[in-house]
Amino acid sequence: MTTTPSTSALSPGQRIRLARENLCVAMAFYAASHRGLITPAFVPASTEVYPADGQPVDASVPLEMSDQRGLIRCAGNQVRAAFALCALQTQRELDGVSADEPLEEPDLSFRAVRAVCFVVGLALDRELLNPTWVVPTEYRQRFECPAMDLTLDASAWNGREMRWEHLGGLPAYLDLVLFASYCVDGMAIPDAASIAKGDYTSLRELDPAGSHAADPIVPGYGSGSGRLRPTGPAASGPDPGSGWIAPDKPPEPAITVASQASECGPIEDFVADVCLTGAEAMSLAGDLYASYARWCLDQGYLAHSQRKFGLELRARGYQRKRRGKGKHWWLGVTAPQD
Repeated sequence: MTTTPSTSALSPGQRIRLARENLCVAMAFYAASHRGLITPAFVPASTEVYPADGQPVDASVPLEMSDQRGLIRCAGNQVRAAFALCALQTQRELDGVSADEPLEEPDLSFRAVRAVCFVVGLALDRELLNPTWVVPTEYRQRFECPAMDLTLDASAWNGREMRWEHLGGLPAYLDLVLFASYCVDGMAIPDAASIAKGDYTSLRELDPAGSHAADPIVPGYGSGSGRLRPTGPAASGPDPGSGWIAPDKPPEPAITVASQASECGPIEDFVADVCLTGAEAMSLAGDLYASYARWCLDQGYLAHSQRKFGLELRARGYQRKRRGKGKHWWLGVTAPQD
């Protein structure tokens, strides 16, 4: 059964825009969950959907969400997956458009886009959902993208956890992806940049035959990257249905790309708020991490991996040693058990 057009019938740019749209929807779901506009009660355990052929299809959703935190975690996982799909699809299509390496691109703006997308892809190749920058030496530089009024400095990224601010923020990243999508479809750099900034005039002028008819164009608003950007007659009054999820400005997620939609619990806060420290304090490694995971759940965070948790504790001077019966203990820190 097919309910949507085959992606093979789409242009390379349309495939990028489809993946980008998926990320935008996931972020909207995340933001709505955080605002309480969507609750677990809105997510049915089972239902039927009716595709174009009219035949009902069972769409059971076996999600176990007892509270809002569970819904937020699910929304976070959606964004993590959607970001990975968008980034990898963009990189794939950019690689297919030119035989040149990213740094060999003659146009400064397109070179910057290809270079940044290339190193994003390297990070995702190493760890899909918790990416850490892997930046080859020759890419550790500032990339200027004049067409998008954007500068990205990759000189200090290598080895660091990927964060939205490295990419200029989520709205800037989404605009950059939109810019790339029209570039790979052969559009001139200035026109692609205008569209990515929210001006669809050039798209209508350059596409009288309607070859981009499948692309959504919302009159009066920008690219849909999460910012309300009135550009025409629709700007004269508020329209709650035209924004990202509401007419007021949605929050800019101050989060890591690793956790995407739900920030990982700060380990320093856990130690300060929950733990006892000192020469006499000690805790089984597994018990301490379990306490951290429970604290994250209570606070509405995702938990860092146990490896990341251990690295952060070591960086703060705590020691992990094997003691009686071969079990690992943290020395100098403990969390009271319930």
